[in-house]
Amino acid sequence: MTKTLFIALDDSGQLSLNDEIMTFGGIILFNTIEKEKFITGYEEIIQKIKHKYKHISELKHYNLKKKDLKKLLKYINHYQTFSCIVFNKDIYSSILNTPKAKGRYLDYVIKILIKNIIKELIQKKIINPYNSLKIYLYVDENSLKSNGYYNLKESIYEELKYGMGNIRNNISFKNIIFGNLDLYLDYLDSKKSYLIQASDLVAGETRKNYLHNIPNSDINYLIYLPKYH
Repeated sequence: MTKTLFIALDDSGQLSLNDEIMTFGGIILFNTIEKEKFITGYEEIIQKIKHKYKHISELKHYNLKKKDLKKLLKYINHYQTFSCIVFNKDIYSSILNTPKAKGRYLDYVIKILIKNIIKELIQKKIINPYNSLKIYLYVDENSLKSNGYYNLKESIYEELKYGMGNIRNNISFKNIIFGNLDLYLDYLDSKKSYLIQASDLVAGETRKNYLHNIPNSDINYLIYLPKYH
């Protein structure tokens, strides 16, 4: 039996000492029917409010009116959401100051975020690690342009299927998927994807809440980095 997951994510803030934190956020959908249901419901809300934003090409966390943002987040929170908070001050300056190193670190963050989500789904018995698993991962293409992800698909696949080692710290991490794994990665135009737009709201709300000392109590899966995983 094959389990299928659709995971969409976006980011908020930058990997830079100019920002205290950077966040990733998104949604998890557990089959095609749920994915289509989510998109249909999200679009219905957008259609009702878009007349207020005639000169705005895309509705994002930073440009939505408070009432409309609250309405969309309430809808999103009927589904499974996740976030990762990255503390920039704890990242080596050699990473922050080198574009390629920064790109590799962002690969690492997304990889660990996805791995933690899968681990929790296994613990909750939503996923059987010995059965076949298909993961469709959707990422904002603008994040790719600004952050420059490197080998993201391969990195996630190897972490889940084979486990990885950290030579510097002499630490190894076991694989968590033992059955067949198919991983698909698509970079989407956020203007055309409600999945990415919704993920932007999750990432932006997580960042705002943290910076204002508000608990992110609506997030189903929340991790903090850097740390050992």
